[in-house]
Amino acid sequence: MIVINKNIIDDLIKVNSNYIIPDYLVKYYSDFDINIDELILLVYFLNNKSNLSFDINKISEELHMDAAKVLEIISSLLEKNIISIEVKKNNGIMEEFVSLELFYEKIKVYLVDNKQNNDFSDIYSIFEQEFGRTLSPTEYETITNWIECNISIDLIKAALKEAVLNGVNSLRYIDKILFEWNKKGYKNPSDIVRKESKDDDYIEELYDYDWLNN
Repeated sequence: MIVINKNIIDDLIKVNSNYIIPDYLVKYYSDFDINIDELILLVYFLNNKSNLSFDINKISEELHMDAAKVLEIISSLLEKNIISIEVKKNNGIMEEFVSLELFYEKIKVYLVDNKQNNDFSDIYSIFEQEFGRTLSPTEYETITNWIECNISIDLIKAALKEAVLNGVNSLRYIDKILFEWNKKGYKNPSDIVRKESKDDDYIEELYDYDWLNN
């Protein structure tokens, strides 16, 4: 978390307390087509979770921002599906409140996808490191096919480890391991029940089956 003192951004947010900005918001806000004014308002909402009453005058006063400008920014955030306005009963009176659920959902999906993309990129480097050489175009395609078949990155890494432990640096060998695990319903390394001994006939059988095309 990053703490920014009000004096640093005095021209932007003039309040009597410090504001906390999540790291992910600083890093990725531009990826959501959020401009600096919208970022300021989001920071305000994130720091006032306990009181998100949709009160333009109150927000305008606390941010020292023109009410028309506040309404313009909120309208933009609504159009971008970053926030929403909900009607709730408060002390028997129906009131409007700002909801950040859409924002949290977008961030969650983005962070998950971003992590997966990084994992996908790293998996090729891991194979090259273990094999001690650059992967061929065909080998890149094979690994990509595993990913497109929804084989988890962790399971692919486990199959690579299995191959290395058996002294085999071959994607064909790993392909057969993944085929057998897939047939048994293994989705993650925790699903794997490792045998203490290996059957040579079983390994030889694996070489003769192309599970991606069958």
